[in-house]
Amino acid sequence: MTPEADQASGLPPLPEPFPEPQAARPADPERTRRGCLVAGLVGCGVIVVLFLVGLAVLATQADELLEFVLDFSRDRIVADLPEDVQHAERQRLERAFDSVLEHYRSGSATPADNRRLQLALTDAIRRLERGLFDRDDLRRLTERLENIAAPDPGG
Repeated sequence: MTPEADQASGLPPLPEPFPEPQAARPADPERTRRGCLVAGLVGCGVIVVLFLVGLAVLATQADELLEFVLDFSRDRIVADLPEDVQHAERQRLERAFDSVLEHYRSGSATPADNRRLQLALTDAIRRLERGLFDRDDLRRLTERLENIAAPDPGG
């Protein structure tokens, strides 16, 4: 069929044929395509350096970080204690926090102590945020902190 016949029949015109494939561009010996490789290696290197710096800071500042977390938690818990808490109970809680901090400073804390401390503090703060913290929770938190700081009977 001729193009005139296609137009007369109402059909759209046929698409143009595909262009002839061109030969691949010859490699330029003067140009090396290492740009992506270099950029990737530099980027990965920067990430590794930042990670190592972060680990070094964490290792050297672990005591200050722990002290900050304990002080923050203590302030948060003490500020929201129920009204009916006795002065002696508050002081016992304060002593428990101090003894935990001393336990960690002495280097005798274990990974199990870390986990128990994390659970004790998160449970207490979670109950505080929900408005459910009462004297039983205070007693339980104080006992948990005292148990963490207590010397290990086996060692």
